[in-house]
Amino acid sequence: MSKKVTLMLSMIVALSMILTACSAPAATQAPVAPAATQPPAAPAATQPPAAPAATTAPAAPAATQPPAAPAATTAPAAPAAQSLTIWTKFNDSDPQNSQDTWMAEFMSHLQADKNITVTNVFEPYDQINSKLALAVNAQGTVPDLSYVDTQYISYFMNNGTLTDLTDYVKAAPWYANVNPNSMKSCTGPDGKIYCVPTNVNATLNYYWTAAYPNGAPKTTDDLLTAAAAFPKGKYALTFKGSEAVASEQTYFSLIKSFGGTIADASGKVAWATPQTVNAIEFFRQVFAKRYAPQVDLATGFDDETMISNGTAGLFMAGTWSYVYLYPLVSPDGKKFDDGAGSVEQALKAGALATSAPLTAPGGQPVSILTSSAFAIPVGAKNVDAAKAVIDYIMQPLQNADFAVAYGALPSNTLSLQDNRFKNSSYWQAVEKIVEQYGTPVDPMLNYDKAVQKLSDTIVTLIQKPNMDILKTLQAAQDEINAGS
Repeated sequence: MSKKVTLMLSMIVALSMILTACSAPAATQAPVAPAATQPPAAPAATQPPAAPAATTAPAAPAATQPPAAPAATTAPAAPAAQSLTIWTKFNDSDPQNSQDTWMAEFMSHLQADKNITVTNVFEPYDQINSKLALAVNAQGTVPDLSYVDTQYISYFMNNGTLTDLTDYVKAAPWYANVNPNSMKSCTGPDGKIYCVPTNVNATLNYYWTAAYPNGAPKTTDDLLTAAAAFPKGKYALTFKGSEAVASEQTYFSLIKSFGGTIADASGKVAWATPQTVNAIEFFRQVFAKRYAPQVDLATGFDDETMISNGTAGLFMAGTWSYVYLYPLVSPDGKKFDDGAGSVEQALKAGALATSAPLTAPGGQPVSILTSSAFAIPVGAKNVDAAKAVIDYIMQPLQNADFAVAYGALPSNTLSLQDNRFKNSSYWQAVEKIVEQYGTPVDPMLNYDKAVQKLSDTIVTLIQKPNMDILKTLQAAQDEINAGS
């Protein structure tokens, strides 16, 4: 090849390199160096690929990415906060007994487990039902939920006090486990359900075995015979004889056992009968012969003191009585001091025993059945929160806790499997009495005034033994029915 050709080829290559450099994008093009010093460009095939942006990490291969956490590891959402006002006869702010203590603990559990804040309004036990009816009638401030006694159902219906809960109750998961007889106590004559029964109360006798070594007297005649042998300063029996509760705890059982009635099917009182006269004559004899202390006819509960200190041999009691009976001292000086467990302690020691209520000669024992319940009054604002509280208390453990604290059998039959009932001689005896002799209260339209009037009338007849019993009963009956 000639030098001239070689020179021409060299010039073509140089020109080609210059043109290649000039064609690079402006954003990446370096300033052009003087031709004499610019190095030749590297062949395109050897240029490295452009690196990704500095802030972007390379993606890991799909196979090596960790799996997403399963949904189960996500903590469940806490229940939505709710609040409500409730009326009860339990004093949570200054507990005096196991019922009050239960209320304080129940409110704490509701807050912790269900995020429900409860404001409890403490109402007197003998006023709460009538005050609830008055509040609704006056269209005043009513609670979202209220404790009620089921013997007041006809009274509440007559006053339009309670919300119909039929659909809610029958759809509730606990409904199938509620004792049917207990549910009847919350069911009105119209077939609607107006409350939810949490427990079943009954009546029975406690007696000291040292006072009655051959067992408790069964009939009123047996009692009068045994009482004649009691030493001076000792009483054959004690009982609550005054105020409205006496009609339920004491007089109802004997009037019914003698064949009498308290009210008729229409809800009118119907106690002016010869059978009621016979029952009252028994009580007249008891006080005339000083077989019972006069304090039984006074207001308050000093009648309980007579069984607690061993002065009286037998106590006509409600199942709830053990909540208040401590310490206990038997007639022969044995002491039992375990709070609300004192009765159970004395029973296990054989110092105390239970029996069915006294009966009329030739009659059958009658144990009054009532239930402690919760209801939603007409005009309540936080109905959903009220139902949530009911659902909670009807759970087996919660229902058992309340029943033990109150002094009653739980209405949820699953709660009876709780060892506090299964292993208790007391509750086994109560359950037997309820099954054999349990009798619901006669429904009364004017219940609160009726039971108070009956008690007042009987006390008057006892204290004034020359008064005609039947005429006095008739006058009291007419007075109550005129206001129904």
